[in-house]
Formats: sequence, C-alpha cells, structure tokens
Amino acid sequence: MTLVFRALLALLIAAAGLAVWAVHSGRIVVPPHWNPWAPLDVAESPNWLTRHKLQRTAADPALCSAALAASTLKHTGVVDNDIGDGCGWQGAVRVNDTRFAPAFTLTCGAALSLTMWERHALQPAAQAHFGQPVARVEHFGSYACRNVRGAGGEGGRRSQHAIANAFDVAGFRLRNGRQISLVNHWESTEPEAAFLREVRDGACRFFKGTLGPEYNAAHRDHFHLDQGPYRICR
Repeated sequence: MTLVFRALLALLIAAAGLAVWAVHSGRIVVPPHWNPWAPLDVAESPNWLTRHKLQRTAADPALCSAALAASTLKHTGVVDNDIGDGCGWQGAVRVNDTRFAPAFTLTCGAALSLTMWERHALQPAAQAHFGQPVARVEHFGSYACRNVRGAGGEGGRRSQHAIANAFDVAGFRLRNGRQISLVNHWESTEPEAAFLREVRDGACRFFKGTLGPEYNAAHRDHFHLDQGPYRICR
C-alpha cells in the first residue's frame, strides 16, 4: 500500500460524517461509494473518488470489461489490431449503440469514460437546459491512423485517434429532433451555447483530454475526447 493510498484512507475515515459507517467484527467497513479500492459502479453518482476509480479501472482490462458490461452502453469486444507504426488498437470494443450511431471502435477505457460522461454530464445538462434527453450524439468517429494535427509527417507524434483512444463529438440531437452543433451554436447567444459549455466541462471530469473550439481552430466544430497520457481541459 503506497503512502498516497494510506493518506487517502485516513482522510476517508476522518470524513466519517459524510457517510454511514458500520462496524463488523471489530473492523471499520467503508461503504463502496467512499472506498477507493471498490469496483467502479457506472450508475453511481460521481464523487471526488470517481476519477481515481475510473483511471484504475481503465488500466485493468478485466475490471474495465466488467464495468463496461454493467453499463447501458451497447458494445461488443473486438480482437487486438496492432498494425505497427504506432497505429491500431488493443483492449478495444465496438460501440454499436444507437445513441452514438454509426458504430465505431474505441479502447475500453475511453468507452468507459464515454458512458460515464453521457450518463452523468450530458443527459443531466440536456434535461436542465431543454427539459428532454439527448437521443443521439453526432460524431466524427474515433480510429484514424494519423499524427496529431501540426505534428508533421513521418516521425511526427501520433494522435490518440491512431490507437482508437479518442472520440470526436460534433453535436447532439434531442428527443424532439432539435439539433445542436458546435459549428453553429458555440459562438451563438442562444441557450445551446451554455449547454455546449456545460457539456464540455462535464467531459473534463471523465476524460483526460478534452479539446474544443477554445483550444484552436482545428477544433472549432467538435470536441476531442481522449484517455491519453496528458490531462488537459480546453
């Protein structure tokens, strides 16, 4: 057990007033919601431990598969496809959910972040701003064997898209058919603009990398969401 986790556990116990504690056989039992080592429950309301649980789960193929299977995201497993030169995927799934049609391939960890974001950020924002849910997320896909934009040609740094670890969101369609897109509404004075900013901020809670129109011109029409090595929210 690392010093960080020991300190974290001590903090949890000190905050006993925030949760209901039970004592069995002389042991303090921490409820799963406040236990950093408990399995991630996608349906559970997020708290300050969720990011830790999400990253730990995403890094463990067995835990990730179990958490994703317990979610509402429709998906199937796919075989690893390492084509070399920094492209391909490992530990990925095929997301074939009508909420995200057409289907696409995404790493299990990124797919887990996607379903957490949709459940705990996107849908609550849609209900708050428009009184109805998002029926479909419009997107530009996930996997593409290419470099980071501006990183040069051969030998340039590969994008997270090159390993199916990123997903590009272009807009949303509400249940009543109303369409909201970044290219048309990000700079508007309509309610859609506030909704899009709340959705972007929500993505930052569940993805390591979230880039949108405020990052650069290349992202003026979409949110780039990834589970890469760098934490950024722009």
